[in-house]
Amino acid sequence: MSTKLTPEQLDLVRQWAAQGIDLNGIQKKLVADCGVHMTYMDVRFLLLDHGIEIATAAPAPAARPERSQDKPAPAAPAAQDAPAPAAQDIPAAGKMQVVLDDLQIPGTLLSGKAEFPSGIRGAWQIDQMGRFGWSELSGTPSPEEMRMFETELRQLLSRV
Repeated sequence: MSTKLTPEQLDLVRQWAAQGIDLNGIQKKLVADCGVHMTYMDVRFLLLDHGIEIATAAPAPAARPERSQDKPAPAAPAAQDAPAPAAQDIPAAGKMQVVLDDLQIPGTLLSGKAEFPSGIRGAWQIDQMGRFGWSELSGTPSPEEMRMFETELRQLLSRV
């Protein structure tokens, strides 16, 4: 990440995450409140680098109806008890796999494929402006699966 935040700005990001503001919201607040422009992926990596987690209590009601299509009954009890059971269920279904394409998609800086433990598959790309995107995504990965993806992608890119 090329943008450095001051300790005060980092404290603001921690407060926003504690309030349950999602990545897109944090990205917009950084621009509006701090004048800092970061890509969505840079914001995501910022949170990972500093161990900042977005509070799930506030956004969970909006996310539950979408998740209920994937997991009708287990989604609500797992969210009420603790996030740990959901994380334990994910590895049992499979393993997170992220690969880099041998030939990059035209117009992208990097591209590759990902398979989530739940079986969801998709193609990812990062364009020359540093913007991250998905194509051919066969479903909606859970937040835990997205954290796993980002960790795997980061490790993959550190070896390139």
